[in-house]
Amino acid sequence: MTRFILPAVLFFLLVFEGTVFQVFAPDNRGADLELVPRFMFILIMLTGIIRGRSYSLFYGIIFGILYDIVYSPVLGIYTFGFGFFAYLFSVSNSYVKRRPSVTALLVTAAVIGLEYYLYGMMLLLGITALPHEAIFTSRLLPSFIMNGLLAALLAVPVRAWFIRMDGADMD
Repeated sequence: MTRFILPAVLFFLLVFEGTVFQVFAPDNRGADLELVPRFMFILIMLTGIIRGRSYSLFYGIIFGILYDIVYSPVLGIYTFGFGFFAYLFSVSNSYVKRRPSVTALLVTAAVIGLEYYLYGMMLLLGITALPHEAIFTSRLLPSFIMNGLLAALLAVPVRAWFIRMDGADMD
């Protein structure tokens, strides 16, 4: 039964990012800022760092496909991006696992890499025409702060949750 908890939480975050969060988004209230939640990707990254790269690659591809189907105008962009960056930044060793600041830094770097990859792909495909300065100030910087703070807040509780689920320390 516990093996279905993580996919259920990831699915909940997939729905939450696109529906509930958008109600409270500052751009709906006239602000110039656009917050892009990557809560699901943050949990996938934490899973990869704590449990191993194979978990992050698997969940990144599966939930990337779902993200593409539900939210993306082009299939495959999120599938590749989630899988690639989750695999690339999932450094699973005891030094990283035991230091929440390093874990949060890795997760935040992965989110920034994913955002730049998505911007580059959308620019390449002609879906967006916004210059880098506009994307950086209105979207990337506010999203970086929000997702970085969330990664810092979740690093320790998620590690404790996985230890409790698996029944042993995962070093």
